[in-house]
Amino acid sequence: MTSPRPTPPPSDLDGGEPVTKRYRLTVRARLALTYSALLTGAGIVLLAIVYVFMRYVPTYDFAAATTASTDAASVAPGGSLVPTDDPTAPAAVVVPASELLVTSSEQLLNLLLVTSIVVLVVLAVLGTAVGWAVAGRMLRPLQDINSAVHRASEGDLAQRIRLSGPRDEISELAESFDEMLDRLDRSFTATRRFAANASHELRTPLATTRAMLDVALAQHDDPEERVVFDRLRVMNERNIETVTALLDLARIDSSPPRLEQFDPSRVVAQAIESCAEEAAAHDVRIEHRLTETTIDGEPVLLRQLVTNLVQNGIRHNEPGGFLAVEAAPSDVPGGWEIEVVSSGQVLDPEAVERFTDPFMRGTGRTRNASSAGQGLGLSIVAAIVDRFRGELRLAPRQGGGLRVSVVLPPARSVNGEHPRSMT
Repeated sequence: MTSPRPTPPPSDLDGGEPVTKRYRLTVRARLALTYSALLTGAGIVLLAIVYVFMRYVPTYDFAAATTASTDAASVAPGGSLVPTDDPTAPAAVVVPASELLVTSSEQLLNLLLVTSIVVLVVLAVLGTAVGWAVAGRMLRPLQDINSAVHRASEGDLAQRIRLSGPRDEISELAESFDEMLDRLDRSFTATRRFAANASHELRTPLATTRAMLDVALAQHDDPEERVVFDRLRVMNERNIETVTALLDLARIDSSPPRLEQFDPSRVVAQAIESCAEEAAAHDVRIEHRLTETTIDGEPVLLRQLVTNLVQNGIRHNEPGGFLAVEAAPSDVPGGWEIEVVSSGQVLDPEAVERFTDPFMRGTGRTRNASSAGQGLGLSIVAAIVDRFRGELRLAPRQGGGLRVSVVLPPARSVNGEHPRSMT
């Protein structure tokens, strides 16, 4: 038996713990500091050259008479000189008290150094301010592109950047992004239209087939023939449910939002009541705890969301199991949260993450007609949650079963529409 290979340390690439990223300044701040550093560095080099030149190239000869005349005269307040009694003293030089008196080359160079430092500080501050303004103006198109990316990631493929101005690298990036949005929008629209049209066209022959099977069942008494017709009838009903679910998905993605003010606890209670007969047939006990409140949203879609969650919890439960539904306002004002916990078989956490994929169940992809549901319930739930810009969390319940949590944000913060009062 070969010895196992050592396991490499986890990283953010292979699914381990994410590596802590260091904080970095924004691009605008880095550009502003870069401009300021370049400007200050150029000023330092220039002043260093001037200082070296002033120190070593010129030859300074400050007259000694200035010092002597100052010693021979009395300085009066205000900077004027008072004549002395010595008639042989040379004429005094009047120096105002507010002016700098430089009497040596060392004083001149020190004055040059201090002045240079002050100028460099002012230059660095002004360079940072100007660099911040220039960088903000240069990066404004990138902010528009970033906003467009966020809106596109949330499903808004109809918006375009349409950046105006000179043609450069940023404008080419914006134009390429607009072209990508055009292609994605056409592709998703064609896919949704195909699913809706195909599902709509399939409903008529499936309904006709159901009527023909009902007639055949009524006209044949042979037990073997009735078994075959019963199986065909079940398969036909399953196909009708699948087509209806596909139409629901297409309708959710394409229909415009219609916001209303309503009490979600009533919607949840109605959804639970509509599934009571199915729960009794599967011997599943439903418990619920609902908090009355008022939110802005779409009650029809919310009813469909809750109905699919309850049906999913019933159909994938076990005889004698339970289904607990809890709905209450979330921590965000105007938001709402619902949690559905059901008993059942022990689920694999990796498989739970794929439950929102179409035609997926706890045992994998749908295969036979005898199993309940068509594998699109949680896909419809995920589509409704995406429409609400909410969050859907799936997790296996300890001891068996599934825990589903849906957090819906305030509707006004999602699309900015004003709700209509419920009549």
